[in-house]
Amino acid sequence: MSLSSACEQIGRVLQKELNSSSDLLAILKAEHEAIAHRDTDALQQAVADKQELLAQLDASYGQRLQLMRDAGLDPDKGGFEELLSRCAAGGHDLQNGWDAVKEALLACQRQNQINGTVLESSRRTTHRALSVLLGGQGESTELYNQAGKSTPTLSGGNRVIKA
Repeated sequence: MSLSSACEQIGRVLQKELNSSSDLLAILKAEHEAIAHRDTDALQQAVADKQELLAQLDASYGQRLQLMRDAGLDPDKGGFEELLSRCAAGGHDLQNGWDAVKEALLACQRQNQINGTVLESSRRTTHRALSVLLGGQGESTELYNQAGKSTPTLSGGNRVIKA
């Protein structure tokens, strides 16, 4: 494969990655709204859409790695930087596209962390409310699972409600 052809194909892959990551950010923002409004239908749709976009991004990443191999480069960060350098020398400036993809993916990462924080806060609030209803006065014992995450257990005590 010629360098020019590889650069053009990488340019198309980067554009696909930018489009997918921009769409992913929009989905993550919609997911945030669904969490805030406790809209389970919208949340389920956001999760399904998010999975589809992540699959697209993964496929684009695989294409990028294959194009690097086809160009005789190692499929790693150094190889990609070398490809970008060769493309720039050949008149194909792909650095701006790559920078835009990285920026969009970082924005997705930040929004996903925000969503995770909101979900965890909501889980704790729900847990405390359930604990009060079951007679634990909102107190619980924190235990840790195999992954090192805390997993509160509801304390016994007098129940406010019965099933």
